[in-house]
Amino acid sequence: MSTDHRTEAERLLASADTAIAAALEKGLPIEDQQHAAVLTGILTNRALGHAMLAQGQTVSAEVSAMRAALITWRSIVAHAVAWNLSFAETDEQHEPWVELAEQLKRAGLDITDDVDIITPQFGKDARGVWKPPTVQREDHLRWCAEMPTPWSNPTAAPDTTEQ
Repeated sequence: MSTDHRTEAERLLASADTAIAAALEKGLPIEDQQHAAVLTGILTNRALGHAMLAQGQTVSAEVSAMRAALITWRSIVAHAVAWNLSFAETDEQHEPWVELAEQLKRAGLDITDDVDIITPQFGKDARGVWKPPTVQREDHLRWCAEMPTPWSNPTAAPDTTEQ
């Protein structure tokens, strides 16, 4: 019995649509959202593989549509991770999104570069958002303490201009 790769790709993409909807459902616990996002990536990746095998069974326009679906999924997940890393106020809010990015990377779906490109759109430092909020605050306080001020420079010439 041979596999109908087109049908299998469509089935997997339909499952991925359901999983990404769950991943974006704010009412679910964060762990369930993460698992749904990882599952979406795996399903979409498998669908793409079947789509490639189906090139002999489908027209290239349909394969292009499946590739577009993968690109859309990647963008949605990368934006969700970037936003949640950027605006996490506690380490507990931050940690699951770092873990999701790591799980995706292990699954061959690395979104790190995408997140690094997106975070400046939120006014955040791409390197800094990967650090937990407590570390980010410590880095900021350390930077402020080390930042020279005009009155902290003993070698600066005194201001002798008259008022």
